[in-house]
Amino acid sequence: MVRESGGEDTPLYCEAAMPAPLDKTFTYSLPETLRRRVRPGCRILAPFGGRMPAGVVLATHSVKPDYGTRAVLRLLDEEPALTPELIDLGRWIADYYCAPIGEVFKAMLPPSAEMRSAKMVSLTLAGADTAARFLHANEADDPHVLILRALGRRPLTLPYLKTKYGKAETALRSLEKRGLVKIEAQIKKRGPARARGPRTAVQAGALDAPPAKTAEFPRIRLNDAQQAAFYAVSESLHAKKFRSFLLQGVTGSGKTEVYLRAIEECLAIGRSALLLVPEIVLTPGVAAQFFARFGDNAAILHSAFTDAQRTEQWRRIRGGRTRVAIGTRSGVFAPLADLGLVIVDEEHESGYKQEEEPRYHGRDIAVVRAQAACATVVLGSATPSLESRRNVDTGKYTMLRLPDRIRSRPLPAVTVVDMRREFVESRQNKLFSRALANAVDERLQTGEQAMILLNRRGFSVYALCRSCGYRVECENCSVTLTFHKREQRLLCHYCGFAAPPPKTCPACQGEYIHFQGSGSEKVEEQLRNDFPRARIARLDRDAVRGRGQYEAILNGFREGGYDLLVGTQMIAKGHDIPNVTLVGVVNTDIGLGVPDFRAAERTFQLLTQVAGRAGRGDKPGQVILQTMNPEHYAVELAARQDYDAFYKRESSFRRSLRYPPFAVLAAMIVRSRKPEEALALSGKLARHLSPLPAGVRMMGPAAAPVVKLRTEYRYQFLLKSRSRKDIAAILKRAREFASAQGRLQTALVIDVDPMSLL
Repeated sequence: MVRESGGEDTPLYCEAAMPAPLDKTFTYSLPETLRRRVRPGCRILAPFGGRMPAGVVLATHSVKPDYGTRAVLRLLDEEPALTPELIDLGRWIADYYCAPIGEVFKAMLPPSAEMRSAKMVSLTLAGADTAARFLHANEADDPHVLILRALGRRPLTLPYLKTKYGKAETALRSLEKRGLVKIEAQIKKRGPARARGPRTAVQAGALDAPPAKTAEFPRIRLNDAQQAAFYAVSESLHAKKFRSFLLQGVTGSGKTEVYLRAIEECLAIGRSALLLVPEIVLTPGVAAQFFARFGDNAAILHSAFTDAQRTEQWRRIRGGRTRVAIGTRSGVFAPLADLGLVIVDEEHESGYKQEEEPRYHGRDIAVVRAQAACATVVLGSATPSLESRRNVDTGKYTMLRLPDRIRSRPLPAVTVVDMRREFVESRQNKLFSRALANAVDERLQTGEQAMILLNRRGFSVYALCRSCGYRVECENCSVTLTFHKREQRLLCHYCGFAAPPPKTCPACQGEYIHFQGSGSEKVEEQLRNDFPRARIARLDRDAVRGRGQYEAILNGFREGGYDLLVGTQMIAKGHDIPNVTLVGVVNTDIGLGVPDFRAAERTFQLLTQVAGRAGRGDKPGQVILQTMNPEHYAVELAARQDYDAFYKRESSFRRSLRYPPFAVLAAMIVRSRKPEEALALSGKLARHLSPLPAGVRMMGPAAAPVVKLRTEYRYQFLLKSRSRKDIAAILKRAREFASAQGRLQTALVIDVDPMSLL
């Protein structure tokens, strides 16, 4: 390489991260008009293969590469979209999670909603002369003539011409070859989004639905435990040094008010604050409280907004017009200046983990970002992840506890119903135990409300032929299809494949198709049959289709429009409805049968969280857990709300089997539409990685628990070690080998710190 001079150290080239599954940046030359304008953090449009995607400039220089370069076509940002801090964070994510750097930076930025690209077709000078000669010609059926006439009025998009005129593609190719038309990608800049301001859109908790009422959130007096937690966070904020807190508070203990006070303190000292929540459905309710407290000084970031709205919110933050950002997982990349406080609510939730490239964990990225900014981190949960709780033991985090509910309200009384004994005593195999049915009836008599949870969608789990035992499976995935009665279809919850229920068995033509198992839809139907006068609503992914429907259902329940709310885990988190005095869990054992080392932890967390929805007002709460495994420690300790005992028991299991947080775990999956190719490629990779360093254990390759997913067959490796450095070295070797193998480069998926092994 040689250094060229652009005069006065003006850069001639830039290094850009382009959205592609490749582990490198790309060098582009800078046209003279852009040399003084392009800076690190700016987005550019540049040719990449046959496309013209948006990339992110990471550096500029004047070192001429040994190969030819293509030129940047357009600068999208006059001011850098990413700060140096966020560029460093993106590089760290790419390295830590073994993710393509271009995909990382693509995930860090909102969609370029203000830009629209299209291939435009226009006349050349020669083409304009030819079109004029054909203006009154009679060759009305000739696509060449028709296209020239149309272009004589104005340039048109390539898709429009293909749709409008038959054989347009062939005709255009001929016209372009003759020099009569030119086809080029152009960018049209859209006007500013006409989205409602963030406060109007969400101040009542709804994103696109009209607010039913303006919510009021009175400022409450902190109790002693809340005051102690706030004081510790405040002291850290004023010190302006990095520090991490784990705020463990029982459900209803007032963690949100501690968050609000901490943000107020952060703003008072002139710094900005970021709040993360795990799911979109939690954002409106949380945002309502924060907008009530901070007004237009708060912005919201998540994918339920349109691209234009998300871009507008992002611009408000980047331009310094707001110093409080609220978002889901990707909100961790909010371009806040002088970040002083990062709060991760419900830090244990798996929703913080991205399941597509780049597979980062929002909670962990929040800690890394705060450390670089010398900011304070507060991770809040009633049921902290074992990883975060372990960090308290090792001194990385400081524990803050809220052991009691606000206003000294008692935790709900929990009853565990053994459904094995229930069947023996009642001689009936019913969905609801006698205890749960009686408790629901009592609430209906007293005008109180109840939540009923079954963490499984649909009506029945699968369709079974009683003659031959055949189960109806997805065409794309190796899983059975779930029956949805209301829509009369079988649905795959992995890929979305749908089919009508068969009238006869596809295998033996038998006529006895039986639907097995229960989902939330069946619970709703059974409640309507047992309690015909009850007003019932259901809250799951099938019942909630529009952006405002979730809040419409929840607000209706909160305001007394429904007596019973049925749902999946969507009803278990974050809801504070004072009139709910009963929570019933129909089948607590669903999660325990999953082949995943986190199964018990997830079950304990879900049961504890949903139990916390009961008794949050002046009336005491009751929880009824129906189970076939009352002796399982996750069920038993959730009933006692004993997190410390669960942590001790689960830690013993994890330590003995070398699972996180006592070891580092990484998963590698080799995938292909051809099972023999997936098996062959995984075998090649296994041989290349052998022998492994001492202390590293590799399990596999073996068929993944869901071996076929979205038409691809998958073979899985699991790497375990106490040394993160050793795991990182092995993953680097795997990626280098995959890159050299061609097909394996896109076939290999790496997941560092996986949250699911399915």
